[in-house]
Amino acid sequence: MKSQRMTDTISYHGEGPVWWEATGRLRFVDMLHGTVIEVDDDGSHRRLAVPSRVASVIRPRTGGGALVATERGVALGRAEDLSDLEEVVELYSDPTIRTNEGGCDPDGRLWIGTMSWERVAGAAKVYRWDGPGAQPVEAWGGATTANGLGFSPDGARAYWVDTPTRTITLLDYDAEAGLVNPRPWVVIEEGTGKPDGLTVDAEGGVWVALHRGGAVRRYDAEGRLSEVVEVEVSKVTACAFGGPGLDRLFITTSRENLPDDVEPASGSVYVAEVGVRGLAPLPFRG
Repeated sequence: MKSQRMTDTISYHGEGPVWWEATGRLRFVDMLHGTVIEVDDDGSHRRLAVPSRVASVIRPRTGGGALVATERGVALGRAEDLSDLEEVVELYSDPTIRTNEGGCDPDGRLWIGTMSWERVAGAAKVYRWDGPGAQPVEAWGGATTANGLGFSPDGARAYWVDTPTRTITLLDYDAEAGLVNPRPWVVIEEGTGKPDGLTVDAEGGVWVALHRGGAVRRYDAEGRLSEVVEVEVSKVTACAFGGPGLDRLFITTSRENLPDDVEPASGSVYVAEVGVRGLAPLPFRG
């Protein structure tokens, strides 16, 4: 299956796409430019400012507005155009570490991963933040590039990636205990790219972007490879379902560290009709 290019090259490091029901449009982060980009059906777009040089995650809030993960914290606002975003909590103080990827659990709490600016092995952690008035909690550490987080349709299982390991990790989810019992679920073979962002469809299939692999793969609920979506550029970063029926797979790409004359379409958004519906993004309830 092949994806189609939807936009021009509009981001430096596109990541974290999410379907924004309030506007009926796709949003994603231009992570290292501290910007959220909103895309229309015709591929036109607008850039929405974030009060940070890094914007790593965007999620809707219950009751309206948005959560955006900043370089080392979290910003909240109620305006759908993000004009009132304000950083309300610092997750940690180490300036050598930045946030990288994450999402909300079925109970509306934020789980956010990190990575070292210098990509130091083992320096990354995953934090949980329950909302205003709560202190961030370190959930686990020892990772290098904490990436993609998605939950099964029934909310009982979660999928998470530490990119250099080439492994999608399966965890159990419990409202009291959180994410527990991590174990390897799928290992991406050498030479096909490394797992980055991911999303889960309504049938329990896991779609994972392969960075430097030029593709998104689907693994069914049993961990069997069931579909490959080809992308014409190699730096595929993340994917999410969107559209009114949540039946289109949107794919972000990056041109981080690429010369201008190499893969000029990198930094574009791609889309594929994949024959399955996705799940609505889990909102932040804080």
